[in-house]
Amino acid sequence: MTTSSASLQINNLGLPPLAGIASYEEACRPGISVEENTEWLCRYNYLKVRLVEIISAHITGTPEWEIKAGLSLHLWLDAEHSAMIRRRVSEMREPPLHLDQVPDDNLKIWLDEALRAQNSIELIVGLYQGVRAALSGALKAHLVKTNPLIDHPTVRMLRIILQEEEEMQTWGAKVINALLVKPADHEKTARAWESHLNYYLGRAGGICGKEPIVEKDPAFAPRSDGGEYQMEIEPKRDGRFRDVFNTSEPAHSVYQDESKAPDERMFALIYKRLREMGVPEYLSAVMYRTRGKPWEYYVDLARQVWDEARHALMGETALYAHGMAFYEFPVNIHISTALNRLEPRQVHAILWGVEQGLMPKNTGKHYEWKIAQAYGDPLCVTMQDYDWADEVLHAQIGRRWLIPEFGDRTKLDDFRREAEIHWNLEMADLKSRSAHEPWWDQFVRELRERKKV
Repeated sequence: MTTSSASLQINNLGLPPLAGIASYEEACRPGISVEENTEWLCRYNYLKVRLVEIISAHITGTPEWEIKAGLSLHLWLDAEHSAMIRRRVSEMREPPLHLDQVPDDNLKIWLDEALRAQNSIELIVGLYQGVRAALSGALKAHLVKTNPLIDHPTVRMLRIILQEEEEMQTWGAKVINALLVKPADHEKTARAWESHLNYYLGRAGGICGKEPIVEKDPAFAPRSDGGEYQMEIEPKRDGRFRDVFNTSEPAHSVYQDESKAPDERMFALIYKRLREMGVPEYLSAVMYRTRGKPWEYYVDLARQVWDEARHALMGETALYAHGMAFYEFPVNIHISTALNRLEPRQVHAILWGVEQGLMPKNTGKHYEWKIAQAYGDPLCVTMQDYDWADEVLHAQIGRRWLIPEFGDRTKLDDFRREAEIHWNLEMADLKSRSAHEPWWDQFVRELRERKKV
């Protein structure tokens, strides 16, 4: 006589079965096939690749500092998620090469529309109430359908991605709520754009193409004409910032000047950290305008975009700790504006040269860390400690991708020097955008006074 599985009792000494990842009942569900699983994963990967594209196209032209920072983080998370999915697909009898193909023309049309957001409210509504919300729904459905034991590597990956997706959506909801406060027409814009994108997702039958197809509606005319999207290459800052082409500050020379007081030298480093928001404004443009590289290239650059934004947020935090808002004094966009006028390869080579120059012990990041130690503020010491570690990584990223491309360092250096000539010409062309009124002494005085409070 046999015992049915429904009533079978197993003496497991009170220990959790199946490595604790599922009950017997959950593990007995057949789940989905490798073929169906792979099909869904390929669609998620396509979304992640397109999210990287959309974000990298918009960081530069997004004026709100806080939104630039959040997008920089999410750019890196999306690039990492795509790398995770690619690795999992390669484990499932499928070569990873086809992952760069469009899985569904209607999905492409939907994301082509999301790419063409015309302002911050459209961008955030489209990415967070639109694309990410739909993706989270698909991930949750996938986790319900697949077998938690048999397909555990996929389950673990999807849970990690889903958790970070939900954190990103929480941020996006807060941003939307803030943007809807003013102007008054933002709510109307948000609703119209959400409806527009929902229509095109409906035309695709949802992310996995399994939902009922929405009928064609001429009221939703596409913004895309099928051509390549041209990103805004000139960085934008919101109305809190003033005189953003002012280059009068002497921070670079001040921190190196050993005759200056320790606090002023540290204030110069804080300002230099704050100004690093310019790097995401040009490095994300390099990502968007560079096509056909291995995915690891975009993961590396996305990491650097986020690191540089994080450095700017370190500077913002250090100013806050000293009693100052990050936008009270000019944070110039002179460098990033000039670099975005060059070709992407020129920009990356120039950045590589900057990173290499930060490596020597007596003048580079170790030297900056020593300045922070002399100032004696623990927050500033920690800030410079991690900034130093990040820059070592960034120098490695440049070497990893640029030296093989040029063949050797000599050729790369020759190319970089030529690019710097063009960069300097663009910098000179932008000089007239500011009267370059000095403000550094006032900045130092106010930081000293506020630190006393």
